[in-house]
Amino acid sequence: MEENIIFNLKNITSKILPTITVCGSALFLMHGKVSADQIDNTNQNQNNAQTATINTEGSTNSASNNDSKAATLGSNNTLTTVQSDQNSAATVNNQTQNNTAAVATEETKQQASYDTNDHGNYGWIDSVKLNDNGQVQINGWHATNDAADKPYHFVIAYDNTTNSELGRVRVDNPVTRNDVQQAHNVYGANKSGFYVTMNINPDVLANADSINFVSRYSASASGNSNYTDFGYAPITFDKQNYAYLDSVIVKDGQLQVTGWNATNQAANKKYHTIIVYDRTDNKVVASQIVENWARPDVAEAYPNVINADKSGFSASFDLSQLNLNHQLQIISRYGTNVAGNGTNVDYYFTPITNGNYTNQGNLDNFNISDGQHLNVAGWHADDISKLESNHFLILFDNTTNKQVAMVKPDQINRPDVAKVYQSVATAGQSGFNASFDLTNFNLTPGHSYSVVSRYSTSNNGNGGDGQYTDYWFKPVTFNQQDYYLDQVNMTNDGLHVAGWMASDYSKGRDNAYIIILNDGKEIARQKLDLFNRADVANAKASIYNSVKSGFNTTVKFSPSLATGNLQVLMRFSSDVNGNSDYADQYSKTYASNASFFDSIQVSDNGIYVSGWHASNQSANKPYQYLIFLDATTGQELYRQRVLDSNRSRPDVAAANPAIINADKSGYQLAFGIPSQLDHHTVRIIHRITDDINGNGNYVDTYSDPVSIHNNRWAWPFPSVGEGHFMGAQLFGVNAGGEFRQNGFHDGLDFGAYDHPGTQVHAIHSGTIVGVGYTAGLDWYVLEDTGEYLIVYQEAFSNRGNINVTPGQKIEVGDVIGNRDTSHVHIGITREHNFNRALAKSFTNDGTWLNPLEIIRNGLNG
Repeated sequence: MEENIIFNLKNITSKILPTITVCGSALFLMHGKVSADQIDNTNQNQNNAQTATINTEGSTNSASNNDSKAATLGSNNTLTTVQSDQNSAATVNNQTQNNTAAVATEETKQQASYDTNDHGNYGWIDSVKLNDNGQVQINGWHATNDAADKPYHFVIAYDNTTNSELGRVRVDNPVTRNDVQQAHNVYGANKSGFYVTMNINPDVLANADSINFVSRYSASASGNSNYTDFGYAPITFDKQNYAYLDSVIVKDGQLQVTGWNATNQAANKKYHTIIVYDRTDNKVVASQIVENWARPDVAEAYPNVINADKSGFSASFDLSQLNLNHQLQIISRYGTNVAGNGTNVDYYFTPITNGNYTNQGNLDNFNISDGQHLNVAGWHADDISKLESNHFLILFDNTTNKQVAMVKPDQINRPDVAKVYQSVATAGQSGFNASFDLTNFNLTPGHSYSVVSRYSTSNNGNGGDGQYTDYWFKPVTFNQQDYYLDQVNMTNDGLHVAGWMASDYSKGRDNAYIIILNDGKEIARQKLDLFNRADVANAKASIYNSVKSGFNTTVKFSPSLATGNLQVLMRFSSDVNGNSDYADQYSKTYASNASFFDSIQVSDNGIYVSGWHASNQSANKPYQYLIFLDATTGQELYRQRVLDSNRSRPDVAAANPAIINADKSGYQLAFGIPSQLDHHTVRIIHRITDDINGNGNYVDTYSDPVSIHNNRWAWPFPSVGEGHFMGAQLFGVNAGGEFRQNGFHDGLDFGAYDHPGTQVHAIHSGTIVGVGYTAGLDWYVLEDTGEYLIVYQEAFSNRGNINVTPGQKIEVGDVIGNRDTSHVHIGITREHNFNRALAKSFTNDGTWLNPLEIIRNGLNG
């Protein structure tokens, strides 16, 4: 594997750099002097804070030579000496060789000339990196005139946490550095470079806070006396724990996880275990010791993490040990003990399942319109699909409680679903589209079916042998049917109908019929050859074979057979004649005889009637009449032929399409009021007939009651009218009436001689408020009009001659009773208390009013 460069200081320009703590997993080493190509040529003082020199030459340093003082850097980056026995001095790594004399000779040869007046101590570490074996490789240089008599060059590492030496290595193969020679013309500058490899205990890499590197020139082969040091800036050790879970899948009944975990804390922990932790049950449910594999990508990103280049892992767990509906979490553990009971460093990945799923879905389309396929589309969003990655759609018969069919759908992107369910990572890929071939199974009419979307860990069958999550869409009952009649039109040949008919029950019933019913009884039928209606298929996709639903035909019969309400019956039958094993749909009812009196206007002297009358019975009936009946007795009072007929009425044809010639059904008629109709409430018949006199074969329609001046005054004997009166018969004081008290007559007498007739008719509409007998009045009748009280008296010798009863509402012209005396006396008063009015019968004080004037005036308006 390519070596991992921890830090390259070539481009650092500051002269003095402090200890640096580095983000991520990079291991940085920095020192306090500038590089050779950026040097300040001013002579440097040996007491620089980043350097220290211990000169042990001559007798003044003999004690130091004997005591072998070891140089270390304290916490303030200044060099101190520590007394140590020669036997306990830090050991030199295996690169040390006993060729001191050769080195000294070579260095002497190389230093032909240099600046002896330069008292500076210069150094720089270009890079620190870890190789594949976990060894630290240091590349740099150290140049100073103080090295002239010190042929031995060492690189020493110190643990700042324990303030102890970690190891040292002697530089036996100096690296040529002409760049340093050019910048610092001091002793040995052109051979001041070094590139050494140092073994550092993994425990130190896992636990040390920081490490110092020191370059030392020494006159001693052990490097422990008569030396000059250059202390580089300490590194801060990266103790972060880095990891990533690349994939979590389910395959062949196994939960397979891959990823990587790199940390310097694992330098002394050789056992790597992948654990599945069930957070729902709070327990470990599976674990596996793994062999790490190469991850150069991780090493490139984290070059100073000792195991980054071999941090990859892969593990598989039997699904039978796991419950994917629980919250499961993967843990990567480096430990000192194979059982995981020693010192461990753990990385907890984000849970791979959340244990609280948003299991949502919708069936956007359920389409069986072509009769050959069931096409379904929709979406099912659930994060469990990340692991239960096999998707099935199941058609389930709820009636028989069994699976009917299964397909594997095409997945479709659904950004709309992702927008709504942002917490579901797989929502954007939750769409589906699939087709069930109906030729492979039978849909049974009347049964209830459900489409089930299933995510499963198994790819076998319908996924039922693995762990799965289902979403049951709303059941669809295979019993839908619908129709529409685009056109209904009665013709001379029969009823023309066009539209469409579709039914789930048409499956297995291939014979389509239109049957015409008259008051529920069949009068004609027509077999259909249905044609395609794409518009129906789009609108009624959930109805079986709705695409083949169109019809346009005339069911032949004589319109005269349509005498009642018509219905169109649409039938699918397995019988070729349409008489058995059928499914029916009924249209609304259509009238075969319809009419309306648009306007009936009664004026002072005339009547105007207009309207329409349409009937399938009108064929061969060219004559129309208006016939007026007494609304009470039903007796015909008058008839008039309608000559202005067959007027255009497209509105009628639109409302009554099943009636022939409805578009020419209008009429109108106006005439003067004959006496037979005046003061009557009538019902009007409009008659279509084959008889010029209005009889024969006919079709009638009736109006509501119509009042012809029944709110006006009238004469009690209509056939006579006003007639004439003698003086004694008149109201008030008149000649011939002297025999009455005060000569006053309180009413008007209609005599049998001058006003012949038996039946006494009401002179106004009102309510009968009394029927009684009083001596001198004989039997009498009281009628209240609301404004007046009318008395009919002296005409009825017994109660049996009176036709009305108290509480009865009467209209003008109604018969009050049968006169069997010489006259009828009619009195009118505004006094509604008859007894008080009767007491004023011979007093002319305005209590009683003149009936002759009231009736005359009332008739005029």
